[in-house]
Amino acid sequence: MEVGDRPRVGIHEMLFLTGQYFHAIDAKSRLTIPAKLRDAINRKEETYRFYAVPLFDKVLYLYTPQTYEQIAPQFEPKLDASADVRDFKRLRFGLAEQLEIDRLGRVLIPDSMARRCGLTKDVAIIGVQDHIEVWDRARWEDHMSQQLDRQEELAARAIGLQDGSKEPEAPKTD
Repeated sequence: MEVGDRPRVGIHEMLFLTGQYFHAIDAKSRLTIPAKLRDAINRKEETYRFYAVPLFDKVLYLYTPQTYEQIAPQFEPKLDASADVRDFKRLRFGLAEQLEIDRLGRVLIPDSMARRCGLTKDVAIIGVQDHIEVWDRARWEDHMSQQLDRQEELAARAIGLQDGSKEPEAPKTD
């Protein structure tokens, strides 16, 4: 590997995005994606754009095209008879938009997505393994302060789910 080269992200490898960054959405609804996150995406293998999806917890998720295709749920056509499957697909794919990254590392956040996710001017941009999350900054800070107090419990539950065992019950409070 030459000096300055980044490790390549192959089609079967997942991105590894980390960190929290605080930025502002400008008056033209543009958000600068932090350079450390942009640099983690190999531009030779990934198109320089994101799929933006307002998903869980009223958070805006940003996926590279390859990652979005890899993690997109695949449902058998026969499952389209289920209203839940149809509604989930409508939310997951119907609300998704492609966002181009300009030469300055900015993406245009559509007003409809900003409203759905409660984004104000000040946002937190979070690297979460294979995707980026965009949170309203005040909401992120509140959420994190609550979750830090539960870190051990969250770890036990997450590891239990990963191992395929039954999810541990929440501790009982008197």
